[in-house]
Amino acid sequence: MATLREIKRKISSINSTRTITRTMKMVSASKLRRAQDELEKIRAYAVKIEELTGRVIANVPPESHPLLTEREHIKKVLIVSIASDRGLCGGFNVNIGMKAENFVAQNRDKYERIAIYAVGKKVKDYLQRRKVEVIKDLTEIKKVNKGLVDSIASDLIRYYTEGEFDKIYLEYTHFLSPVKQLVMFDEFLPIKASHIYEDTEYLYEPDKNKIIEKLIPRYISTKIYFAILDSQTSEHGARMSAMENATSNSGEMIDNLTLIYNKRRQETITNDMMDIVGGAEALRGT
Repeated sequence: MATLREIKRKISSINSTRTITRTMKMVSASKLRRAQDELEKIRAYAVKIEELTGRVIANVPPESHPLLTEREHIKKVLIVSIASDRGLCGGFNVNIGMKAENFVAQNRDKYERIAIYAVGKKVKDYLQRRKVEVIKDLTEIKKVNKGLVDSIASDLIRYYTEGEFDKIYLEYTHFLSPVKQLVMFDEFLPIKASHIYEDTEYLYEPDKNKIIEKLIPRYISTKIYFAILDSQTSEHGARMSAMENATSNSGEMIDNLTLIYNKRRQETITNDMMDIVGGAEALRGT
């Protein structure tokens, strides 16, 4: 049975933890607001360039660009998994890792090779522990900039055009609200129109091939940039929600321990009084 001193020490320790989780929640809330602002700045552009790319490629033959050509036999698959370098954000990182792990397990017999291009330390560690091949990992990403995005896009374009992989998937977390995020698992390369567009004749200026050569790499970079920002926004939302739950749970534990402490102290006082009364009765009897 815990003593009053031990219970009091537990209450003090949990109180300190609650202070930390409350502070982390406030920090995450601030980062979430900034991340949402950044995401909103790029959202309209990302949607428009995806629509534009879809309309253009819907009216050109697949062989007009290497990234539009689908391989007849798909043997090697790459998954670009975007997570984070830090934990304490609920199931955010685990959900990404599990989605990729399940895909590998379900398709291991279907493909000759399934590899991971990991963005974030947590997903890299998760999959490496489960013996999944990680061909490249990017960690300690402080800020998402053009250089980082272009580097990832260049790697993926090279992997596909040189035939190292026959299909590339993009896996990231889509932000819906601070308490709800959705893991996305999209076919990325070869590029396909996400909607069916009606046949329309366009006038191209400059030449159609030059436009496609410029548009497709721009689309790939924008998609990666948006996916990373979306994932980072989801991370801050998940961490804020996790810290809010931790703060609430700490408060409940403190309330329960305080109740136990008060009961135990009352028992001690009652026992002491019974000893005093018993001693007084014994003296009176003598």
